[in-house]
Amino acid sequence: MKQWIALWLVGWAVFAQALEKDSEQPVYIEANSAYYDKKTDQSTYTGNVILIQGSLHLNADKLVAHSPGGKVEKVIAYGNPVRFRQKPKPEAEEMHGESKQAEYYMERKYIVLIGNAVVRQGKNEYASDRIEYDQVNDVVKAGEASSDTKRVKIILHPKTESSPPPTPKGN
Repeated sequence: MKQWIALWLVGWAVFAQALEKDSEQPVYIEANSAYYDKKTDQSTYTGNVILIQGSLHLNADKLVAHSPGGKVEKVIAYGNPVRFRQKPKPEAEEMHGESKQAEYYMERKYIVLIGNAVVRQGKNEYASDRIEYDQVNDVVKAGEASSDTKRVKIILHPKTESSPPPTPKGN
């Protein structure tokens, strides 16, 4: 069981590295409508929302950005489902994920996927009703300890070597 958890954490660590690099890139948002309320420092984008930042591509029905004082602190995406994809490293396979709601807390570097949350990379898949990832402390939490009905499901495939092992010299 510990091996499964360790492999799962490695997958999330790769996800965090992508977000670090991508966070330095500009954010592009397209939507059918946009609304900004200066009193609450909140922007709301609705209708076929597309957000792109570096290798991160996110599609949602609605996106709400909370930015007190002009600094974005929290972004919440809603959809049926919210979908994202991101390439963690140039040599790595692209990650794909979806959930009913996705929350990202910028300063804390904390991600929460809520409602039928699924993250895939290659053949590996992680699924739970709730997946939380603390990038700063490199901690992943999935599911709810208080629930026996909401289970965490993980599918990990062994890595395969793309080239044959070297043959010993002298044979």
